[in-house]
Amino acid sequence: MPEARRWLSWLRRRGPEPVQPPAVPKDDLALPSDPWRPVAGEFALRLLTLSWEAVHHIGEAEFREQDPERRKILFRIDHSVTRVRRLAENLRVLTGEPLDDPDPQITSLHDVAHAAGAAVEHYERLHFGPMVDLAVAASAADDVIRILTELIDNADRYSPPTEAVTIAAHLTGDGDVVIRVEDSGIGLNPAHLPWLERLLSGPDGPAPDELRPAHLGLSVAAVLTHRHPSLRVRLVPRQPRGTVAMLLIGADLLCETPQVVPEPVPAPTPNHQNDVTMVLPVQRPGQRAAPKPMPRRVPASVRGTEPPPPPATTEVHRTAWQDDAADFNAGVDAARARAPQKQKDPDDRLPQP
Repeated sequence: MPEARRWLSWLRRRGPEPVQPPAVPKDDLALPSDPWRPVAGEFALRLLTLSWEAVHHIGEAEFREQDPERRKILFRIDHSVTRVRRLAENLRVLTGEPLDDPDPQITSLHDVAHAAGAAVEHYERLHFGPMVDLAVAASAADDVIRILTELIDNADRYSPPTEAVTIAAHLTGDGDVVIRVEDSGIGLNPAHLPWLERLLSGPDGPAPDELRPAHLGLSVAAVLTHRHPSLRVRLVPRQPRGTVAMLLIGADLLCETPQVVPEPVPAPTPNHQNDVTMVLPVQRPGQRAAPKPMPRRVPASVRGTEPPPPPATTEVHRTAWQDDAADFNAGVDAARARAPQKQKDPDDRLPQP
């Protein structure tokens, strides 16, 4: 029955779409002076607070619970609360209210992709491809996760429940990173492409009259993208069917993946009861010296030298990204077609409860 409901839900979403998005009455536009905007933002903040409290209590219950079946139920509840928290964050974004991150951290692209995938409904469908060994700066990591979550959720909702959604991160020649989210769904409506271009590439983000219930996730991605000049989002058709969502992360928002430093081992407590004089070893004639240690690898950057400071963002650069996205997508598809088929690694999927 759950599988049948998923199919029916997908069939309803892929129904006929209007050629042009319906016009929104001017009286319904959420203008900056609209008093409901701060009210909605305040309600979203309260929902965020309650969701964080619920996640904390559920985490304690998961830690104490020993029964595997009950732990699975708690995991599903935790996942549902995580999605509620994500919707509350999106409401704060769309109302223009600040969304402060309590503990910003440098986050590897591997962790960015998995954190974004864990917040969508059917996370078990996700397949993670190659990920370049770089990290996102702390100032943009949380917003990148939120943008990528909306792109993955869009691919999950508009593709058949039996098809996988693939996420991969590639390094460009300019030192940027492109994260690709591929699905095999119904694809893009050609009549909606101009509107999507304006939504994702406009200099000021989406206007209030451009918000559509079916594309609220893309509106959230557009708002967050325009907070960081080095972020770009692009949707291109996938052959033979489906869509590729591409998120460009500029080189100025990237850094090396933090190295895990092991905790220092405490020095042993000196034992003053046994006062023994230590003597340095002396090499005797004819005795071979101890072998030298083997050479060790030294961590180095996958980008080679540090990239130069990025140029100022202009409308010309935004247009160039739109023009190059389709070429980059075609190049990746061509390289994949030439490469031998490899069996999917089960570790590339999110862990099941």
